[in-house]
Amino acid sequence: MAVAAMAVPIGASAQELQTGQVRGQLTDAGTQSPLSGAQITLVETGAVTASQEGGRFTFRNVPAGTYTLKVSYIGLADYTVPVTVPGNAIAEVAVAMPDRMTMDRIVVVGQRAAQASALNQQRVASNLSNVISSDQAGRFPDSNAAEALQRVPGVAINREEKGGEGRYISIRGLDSGLNNFKINGINVAQTDKETRRVPLDVVQADALAKIVVNKTLLPDMDGDGIGGSVELETGSAFDLKERLIRFNLEGNYNDFANKLGGKVSATYGDTFGAEDQLGVLVSGTYNKRHTLGYNNLQDEEYVPYFEQDEGEPIDMSDGNTLIPWWFGLGNFDNERENIGASIALDYRLDANTSLYAKGSYNRLEDVELSSGFFIIADDDELYQDGVFNPEGGTTYQVRSEYEESVLTNSTLTVGGSTALDQFVFDYSAGYARGIFEEPNDYEVAFEYELTGPVLYDYSDKYFPQPQLSDADAAAIRDPSNFVLGSNDIDLDDSKDEKYIAQFDTTYDPGSTWLSYIKGGVKFQRSRRALYEENVLDAQGDLALVGSGFEGGFLDTSDIGSPYGTILKLNPGSIRNWRSIAGQLVADGVLENDYDGEPRDEDSYTGTEDIYAGYLMAEAVQGDFEFIGGVRVEYLDFTSDGFEVIETDDGENVAPRTSTSNNTQVLPRIQVNYRPTEKLVVRGAAFTSLARPEFAFLNAATEIEIVDDNSIDAFVGNPNLKPAYAWNFDLGAEYYLSSIGMVSANAFYKSIDDFIFVDAAPEGEVTIPALNARFPGYTIDVETVFNGNRAEVYGIELAYMNQFTSLKGLWGGFGVYANVTLQETSADIGLDGRDGVPFFNAPDYVGTAALTYQKYGIEANLAYTFRGDSLEELGPYLIDKYQQAYNTLDGQLRYAVTEKASVYINAIDILDDGLDPVVNKTLGKEGRYPEDVTFNGRTVTFGVTVEF
Repeated sequence: MAVAAMAVPIGASAQELQTGQVRGQLTDAGTQSPLSGAQITLVETGAVTASQEGGRFTFRNVPAGTYTLKVSYIGLADYTVPVTVPGNAIAEVAVAMPDRMTMDRIVVVGQRAAQASALNQQRVASNLSNVISSDQAGRFPDSNAAEALQRVPGVAINREEKGGEGRYISIRGLDSGLNNFKINGINVAQTDKETRRVPLDVVQADALAKIVVNKTLLPDMDGDGIGGSVELETGSAFDLKERLIRFNLEGNYNDFANKLGGKVSATYGDTFGAEDQLGVLVSGTYNKRHTLGYNNLQDEEYVPYFEQDEGEPIDMSDGNTLIPWWFGLGNFDNERENIGASIALDYRLDANTSLYAKGSYNRLEDVELSSGFFIIADDDELYQDGVFNPEGGTTYQVRSEYEESVLTNSTLTVGGSTALDQFVFDYSAGYARGIFEEPNDYEVAFEYELTGPVLYDYSDKYFPQPQLSDADAAAIRDPSNFVLGSNDIDLDDSKDEKYIAQFDTTYDPGSTWLSYIKGGVKFQRSRRALYEENVLDAQGDLALVGSGFEGGFLDTSDIGSPYGTILKLNPGSIRNWRSIAGQLVADGVLENDYDGEPRDEDSYTGTEDIYAGYLMAEAVQGDFEFIGGVRVEYLDFTSDGFEVIETDDGENVAPRTSTSNNTQVLPRIQVNYRPTEKLVVRGAAFTSLARPEFAFLNAATEIEIVDDNSIDAFVGNPNLKPAYAWNFDLGAEYYLSSIGMVSANAFYKSIDDFIFVDAAPEGEVTIPALNARFPGYTIDVETVFNGNRAEVYGIELAYMNQFTSLKGLWGGFGVYANVTLQETSADIGLDGRDGVPFFNAPDYVGTAALTYQKYGIEANLAYTFRGDSLEELGPYLIDKYQQAYNTLDGQLRYAVTEKASVYINAIDILDDGLDPVVNKTLGKEGRYPEDVTFNGRTVTFGVTVEF
C-alpha cells in the first residue's frame, strides 16, 4: 500500500486553485456542549471524517461547489446542513445538532452523555478500541483508573493485597507488564520497582476525562503492548460548553476501619481571547481514606510431610499432606493518601496551527501497620529421616510491620499540529517520571520456641488450623514467654525517567481512494535505578515483657477466624522501632549485624534507548477501509550492576556492566467494513512486543564458592529477547440509535519468547569466561531465559442500551453487559510444565449493570466477575492460583439543581467481611491458602457543585 502511495502525485497547482476546505465545529444545540466522535459525511463526494477535540472537524481538498454535510451522532437524530465551498478558500460552518431522538425527545447529559460520547468515538476509530468517557471534565464513579477500566470487555483487575483497591489490569489475558500505558500521549514511567507493570491506583479517576483501551494496534502506535495499550487523557477547556468551576466534597467509610476519610477535588476551565483561542483547564484532588483488613498468609512455600524432590509431583497417599513452613495471620491498618493535579493549556495560533502543554502529577502514600502471628519452621534442615521435623525447631512469632510507601507519577508533554497545504505535521516532546520510595520499612518479631513440628487442619478453606499441644496453645498467650526474634529495617528507592520526542507527517493526496500517507519517528530514553539498603538487623537479648512492646490482644473474629484473640505488639513502639533500636544498639543492649557497605547487591542502574520509525497509509474502496504499514524499533540497553563472590571469609562485591541491542520489525494491517452508519466489521493482523524487565537484563552475578571443587553461580541475561506476538482480530459492532451497541469480537495471539513478569524461568548454562576465571572448579550456572511460546484466544461479547423509547419512568432505564471467554496455554521450557495457562489470564471476565437516568436521578448497579487465574509456578508441579472473584458496586446521584448534585457510592456491597477480596491458593482447587485478604465494603458519599 505504501509503495502504491508513492505513485500518487503530490498535487498540481491548478488543482490546488480549484479546491478548498470545509472546517467547522459540532455542538449539541440543547446543552451547547462540543460533540466529539460524530461521523460527518460530505454527501456528494462520499468523504467521511470525525469530529475531534472540541467538536472540530475538517475536510481538505474539496472542489469548489455546494455540498450537504450529514452528521451522525449516537444518541441524536441524523442531521444535515448545506455548505458552499469557494475555490482555494475555507468554508467555516457551525453545526448545532438538535437534541432530539427519532423515537423520543431527550437531553443527552450526565452518564448518558458520557456513554454516547464514548460510543461515538469508538465507532469512528480506525482500530478496535473501547472508550470510557466522563461528562466532559472528569467525574468517574470509580476511585482510581484501574477500577474504572474493569468495566471494559476483556479487562480484569488485580487488587492490591492490603488496601483491597484495584491496582493492575490485564487485557485479554495479558498481565499489566505486557501492556502499554500512556498519560496524555506520554509513556508512563514505572513506579513498580521490580517489573514493567504500571500501578493504576496512583491515578485518581476523577482527574481524567477519557480512557481508551486499544486492542488492535496501528503502525503509528508503540511496538510494546501485546495485550493492548491504555491511553489516559485529562480534559481540555475546548471540550467545555462554557466556563466551568466545579467543587466536589466527599466522605468515605470502610466497615473494618470504622473511620471517616474524605476527598476534595476542584476543576476550573475556561477559554480566553477575542476568538477563544486559548484554553485553560486545571484540576486537583486530595483523597485520604482509612482501610483495615486481615491477611492470612503463607509467606514461603508449602512442603510435603514426606521428603521428596520439589520438581516431582506429590504422592498424597499414606497420610502425606502439605505443610506451610511459614504461616501466619494478621490485620493491617492502612492510611492511604492520594494527591493528583493536572493542567492543560491549548492555544490555537491561527487557522492551521494549534499548540498544547499538558502536565499531570499523581502521588499515592500508603502507611501500613500490621499486627499478627507467624509459625515458622527453621529451614536449615526441614526433614529428619525423610519426615517433616525441622532440625532447628519451630517458633511462634508475634510480629508487626510498619511500612511507608510513596508512589509518584508525573508527566509533562508539549506539542502541536500544523497544517500546510496537503500536509499535517504533528510534533511533541515529553518527560515522565515514576518514583517508588520506602523511607521507613520496619519488621519486628518476638518469638517463642514451640515443643515440636506443627501440622495443619485444612477443613476451613480460608483458615488452616495449626495443631498445637495444650502446653503450646497456653504458652503463646503469655507474653512472658517471648523474646526478641527477627527484626529488620530496609530502605528501598527506585526511579524511572523517560525522555520522549516524536514527529509525524500526514499527507493527503486528494485521491479518491487513498485517504492519506503517514510517517513518523520517535525517540525514547528510559533511565531506571534501583537502590536497596540494609539498615539494621539487631541481635541480642530483649524480653517482650518490660520492653514497651506489649500490645495486648488482637481479636480476629471479624472475619470468622477460628484463631480467636492473639497476642499483638504495641503499635507505637513499632512505629518508633528505628529510634528505639538505634538507642538499644548505642547502649550495647543489642548489636547491629549490618556493618560496612549497607547497599544491597540487587541495586542497579539501567538505560534503555528506543529508536522507532513507521510508514503507513489508508485506502478506501467503497465501504472498505484498509489501513496498513510497518513499524521498526531498535533498542540499545546498558546496565550497571554488581558481581558478588561469596566465600567462607565473607563477600567480595565488584561493579559489572552489561549491554545488549536488538531490532524488531512490526507489520500491521487493519481492515474496516462500514456498510451503514450503524454497522462496523473489523479485522486486524498485527505484531507487538513486550520487553524484559530491567532486572532480568542486568547481568548481575552471584557466585558462591561451595568448596574447593565446586561453585554455584547465578547470572542475569542481557541477551533476553523481547516477546514477539502475532495478533489476529475479527469482530462486528452494531450501534443503536438509543445510545447503545451490540458487539462480538474473536481474537488470537501467538507469543514467541514470552517473558515471565514476576520471575523469569531459570535453567543451566555454560559460561566460558567463568570457567577461565576459576580453573579446576566444577561450575553450575543458573540464568534466566525466555519462554518458548504462549497462545491466547477468546471471544468478547458486549451489549449496552438506553431504553429511551419507553414512556414515563421506564425511559430512564438502561443496561450494559459484557463477557470475555478465553483460553490460554504456555510452553515455558521447563520439564513437566507443558501447556500451563498463561499468567494472570482468567478463563472468563465480565460485567452486568443496570443503569437509570431521569428526573434528576442517575444510578447504576454493576456486578463484575472474573474467573480464577494462574498466579505463578509452584513447587511439586502444584501452581499458585488467584481464585475467582466478583463484586457488586452501586452509585446513586441526584441533581438538586442544574448545578448541584449529591451522591452515594457503595463498593463491594455484598462483602460482609467473611469472604476474601483476594484469595490466592496453592492449587486450582483452592484447598491450600497462599494469600487471603479480607477488607469489607466501602461507602463514599458527597456533593458536587458547579458555577
